[in-house]
Amino acid sequence: MKSTLLKVFCAIAVIALVTAVIITEDNYAERLAAEDANAKTNEKIKVVQDEQSSVMQKRLAAEEEKKRELATYTLRIDSLKTNEFTNKVDGYRILVPKSMEVDMSISGVRASLENKEQRIEIYRQKIEKTTGSGIISYVRYSNRFIENKIDHKREIEDTIHVDGREMYVLQWSRKPLERIPNDKCYYASVEIPLNKEEVITFLFKSSVPFENMDYLKVVRTFEEREKTEAPFTKKKKIIDNRTWDQRTAETFEAYFGEDSKLQWGIFETKAPLDFTDLKEIESRVDFRFPVILYYTGFIEDAGQHPRLAAALKNAGEEGRLVELTLQTLEPENSKRNMVYEVLDGKYDTYLKNYAKDVAESDYPVLFRLGNEMNGDWCVYSSYHTAKDTEIYKAFYRYIYQIFQKEGADNVIWVWNPNGKSFPDFKWNDELCYYPGDEYVDVVGMTSYNTGTYYEGETWLEFDHMYDALYEKYINVYEKPLMITEFSSSSVGGDKEAWVDNMFRHITKYDRIKIAIWWDGCDWDAKGNIARPYFIDETEELIEVFKRNLAQFKAR
Repeated sequence: MKSTLLKVFCAIAVIALVTAVIITEDNYAERLAAEDANAKTNEKIKVVQDEQSSVMQKRLAAEEEKKRELATYTLRIDSLKTNEFTNKVDGYRILVPKSMEVDMSISGVRASLENKEQRIEIYRQKIEKTTGSGIISYVRYSNRFIENKIDHKREIEDTIHVDGREMYVLQWSRKPLERIPNDKCYYASVEIPLNKEEVITFLFKSSVPFENMDYLKVVRTFEEREKTEAPFTKKKKIIDNRTWDQRTAETFEAYFGEDSKLQWGIFETKAPLDFTDLKEIESRVDFRFPVILYYTGFIEDAGQHPRLAAALKNAGEEGRLVELTLQTLEPENSKRNMVYEVLDGKYDTYLKNYAKDVAESDYPVLFRLGNEMNGDWCVYSSYHTAKDTEIYKAFYRYIYQIFQKEGADNVIWVWNPNGKSFPDFKWNDELCYYPGDEYVDVVGMTSYNTGTYYEGETWLEFDHMYDALYEKYINVYEKPLMITEFSSSSVGGDKEAWVDNMFRHITKYDRIKIAIWWDGCDWDAKGNIARPYFIDETEELIEVFKRNLAQFKAR
């Protein structure tokens, strides 16, 4: 009997123990599940809090920037029709129509005032920092565009004296452009020498013709004031591009993410249509370039670029990322500037098919439109378009909109000024050409050691070119950076040593994510090679590249 009771008791004890273990395990599992749910909830809360914090920080930064901009000027009521505008950076005051809004976001370069009918840009220029030999040279060089009589109609050109001041006046107009709403196509430029080394330039634009030089009403009110504020430049911000397809978003992160390392690219004249010569170069330097540069232009009387689709297909199949460049060409003497023609709709079909070819390639593309616009060798520079940088911005935005309409969600937009402005006048400053944060994903840098073939040229080491340029860019542009093209001539110095020095310095610029070597040459007027930029110019140079590129092979 006792034995039976003991067995029963033991059985009950075992059942109780097992039940307790099961309950404990169930409770433990439930606790783990609850802790996991809490952790996920806390993680979501942290993400939301981080996003809110980021939004708040951006808002506070924007408010601080606005305060700094507002500190650079005053706008006070003067009369029923005018306001008094005082520029504290450049030191002057003028009276302007009451409806005008002020833009001092690049106050170290210019002041802009605008209403529906008129725009005024004002530049205070030190002549000692420009090319030429004085104010007259500055005026003549600035106004050379007027010699293009096909696009610009000269109406008044004179030197006048107003209230004891000498003024150089040029008034002109052009045909209204169909793709620019409310096109301000009537112009006047007034230059006023302030002393032997300084001039103030007024650029007036209007959507209606000027009557009796009425812009002089503003100019006559000009008075110098003390400069009391430092220049302010509004930073160019990163805008999240939520329209990319998945592959392009991943490509952008891989090449331009905060933790991404420097990648190399190359321009070789035949690639990507023919990789034979490029692969020969790659074999000799023992390195495969992941990025290649390909140039295209506007083709007159063509509805489609004949080689673009094939070029993108070849590059994609080779696993190469293309820096696709589109430029307008120098017009013949009897024809209009292509930029004006684009904005008149002449190339709409060409551009739509171009964008469609890019979109249908299905491969991510770095698209560089109208690069080096602050160089007078480019017909889309304001040097050719009446000192009016708004023309370039309209050109850029218009083509951007065409790409959007054609569904080109595989495009990373690269905006690329030249490292130095030519002419180095404020109305040609790179910042005047910036199309807006929403139109730019990456900012390109370009500066060459051109060598000493031509009189006046100076041999420049890589760090001497890029140290100051990089410092300038990181203080203005928050976007990723890339060197869209660069190279060194061999005329006037030791090219092998230059390349060695370049490799020693380039990795210290941690915001530069891609660098593209330009393998080619520039020719002089007689057909001689003036600037040899070849990567394989000598066996010694090949060895320099091979040795230095080895450190990038695993990236």
